[in-house]
Amino acid sequence: MRLRWNVQKNNNLVSWLENLGKTAALLFVATIINIFMLNTESVASNASEIYVLAVLLTSLWTNGFIWGLIASIFGVFGTNYFFTYPYFAFNFTISGYPVTFVSMLLVAMITSTLAAGLKEQMSLTKAREQKTRQLNEVSQQLLKVQSSKETAELACHWLSNFLGRATRFYLDPVSFIQEGTIGEDVDELHEAGIVRNIFATGESAVSAFSYSPLTSRENVIAVIAILSTKDLPPISKETENFLQLIFSQFVMVLERQHLEDDRQMIVMEQQKERMRGNLLRAISHDLRTPLTGIIGASSAILDNRGKIDAQDMFHLVSDINTDAMWLLRMVENVLSVTRIDNEAATKLHKSMEPIEEVVSQAVQKTKKHFPACKLQVKIPDEFIMAYMDSTLIEQVVINLIENAIRHSESTEPIEVSVEVSDDNHVQFSVRDHGKGIAAEELPILFEGFSIRNNEKNDSSRGLGIGLSICKSIILAHGGTISGTNAPDGGALFTFNIPMEKLSDSEE
Repeated sequence: MRLRWNVQKNNNLVSWLENLGKTAALLFVATIINIFMLNTESVASNASEIYVLAVLLTSLWTNGFIWGLIASIFGVFGTNYFFTYPYFAFNFTISGYPVTFVSMLLVAMITSTLAAGLKEQMSLTKAREQKTRQLNEVSQQLLKVQSSKETAELACHWLSNFLGRATRFYLDPVSFIQEGTIGEDVDELHEAGIVRNIFATGESAVSAFSYSPLTSRENVIAVIAILSTKDLPPISKETENFLQLIFSQFVMVLERQHLEDDRQMIVMEQQKERMRGNLLRAISHDLRTPLTGIIGASSAILDNRGKIDAQDMFHLVSDINTDAMWLLRMVENVLSVTRIDNEAATKLHKSMEPIEEVVSQAVQKTKKHFPACKLQVKIPDEFIMAYMDSTLIEQVVINLIENAIRHSESTEPIEVSVEVSDDNHVQFSVRDHGKGIAAEELPILFEGFSIRNNEKNDSSRGLGIGLSICKSIILAHGGTISGTNAPDGGALFTFNIPMEKLSDSEE
């Protein structure tokens, strides 16, 4: 930054020398013209007019009023010295001299002033036009940003280039995004304390940086810090006013993004409440039949103790066991949903896991509950790893296989396959060769309480909450899940999850 300041001082010196050279050149040319006219016509009657023209050109071609004033004074005394008889001598005794030369000086100065004012007005107009164009460019760029972080990055980049100094953008009191470099003498702890105070009070401050709070409805939503150490020139008042216009653009974009975030949060809460309602309805519905079966079978055993033969006793106890196992698996599903809700803030326990092991565990657990089921597993020969919570993904595979076993009404094997898609996702498929899915059920497969539940008495074995839980788990992994009818018959459920860890913004 010290080097930039030295360069600016050198540029000022160069500009001063250029203005001096232009003024001297114009006066020299005007003097040569007058000398030429004096030699050819033996009189320089238009000397003053030639110098006034030189004054006008000097005012237009140089920066500042002073050069026109210098040219005016030189023109008056030059006319007297070079082109008023006796030549090459000052003569203040000529009749009418004071009026003539004072008038000439006034004309030259007024001409210089008007020209300088016109040039300044043109310069201001050009500067306003440039700033308006810059403001429009910033507005266009801000329309493309999708997050507060992108807004902060754009703001830092633009302000750093515009001001030629380091800029920071704080979206919270702790962290910031920076563009440009700062000196080693900046006390970061002190600056951090200032930023926290600004977020708390909303008041601007100046230290190693000049801090400007961005407020919305009297709340500080961000802080912009512009480097302002002693070796840097101060920012002009006009530039500060322009920066306030730019800051207002940033505020509007951040407000828009906060409103969008709030809207999405409301939508998510509504979806969450709807899922909770569906879950409660499904649980209460699915609990009814197995509990009724357990109570009925156990009551029959208690009421007819000693009257039931061994075979009937075996059937009753088997029914109790089947219903109890179903309730156990349903409780596991409910715990899976609870786990997702409880860990939403801290993310799931994800790690790189082998796909083959997850599918193998799911198949083994399914066969334990359904020994007679037929399964065909197709997994690529290469070793596949994916970033996931293996317990939950295993639960999804189990739910889909059990769904196919219970509803396909087919004796053909259920196909479980895994493949890697082109977009770096792992795709799981569970397909049966049964009667497929009714058309009216397709839109609400994953709603947690399907039409099929109302069709028959064993509704506890219906779709229930299983598919809804599958959807919640896959969405928590950043994937997608779908269910449809296969072209040649049967139901086909497919879900995919990313193979690699997603960024925090994506998860």
